[in-house]
Amino acid sequence: MAYTLDDVDKQILNALQENARYTAIELAEAVGVSDNTIHNRIDRLEEAGIVTDYTTNTDFRKLGLRLYFHFTCTAAISERATVAERAMELSQVLEVTELMTGQENLHIKAVGGEDRDITHVAEQLDQLPLEINDENLIRAEHTDSLDYVELSGLIEGERT
Repeated sequence: MAYTLDDVDKQILNALQENARYTAIELAEAVGVSDNTIHNRIDRLEEAGIVTDYTTNTDFRKLGLRLYFHFTCTAAISERATVAERAMELSQVLEVTELMTGQENLHIKAVGGEDRDITHVAEQLDQLPLEINDENLIRAEHTDSLDYVELSGLIEGERT
């Protein structure tokens, strides 16, 4: 059964996506409830597995890691999860996405400072039981947070 979010939960989730470092007092002010309510709601959201962690976003380019690469790979379906885990162990790999397809079923994102750094990642990937189908330099990536209030009708348990 899906966890049912009320308006306060949704507003808390929206605010935390904007800035996971908001204090309970700041969240309480933004949402219009007490800081005790915020603490209780966040505890419940964490216990239910809705809020799983709090992350930091880093600008890799400012650290000298100016190359952001995407590898499209194929692994045997029976080995896909294991290969994904092994790829995540590589120091320059940031993200591995498993797709439910037979071909091009692993998408791997990695960073490097120079061309040879990305070559090094490709060489390490070649040691895994996968085939690199394509390599692309990522120019930019755009993401956005979900607006839980706006998506109310799409969230399971809230459909009429």
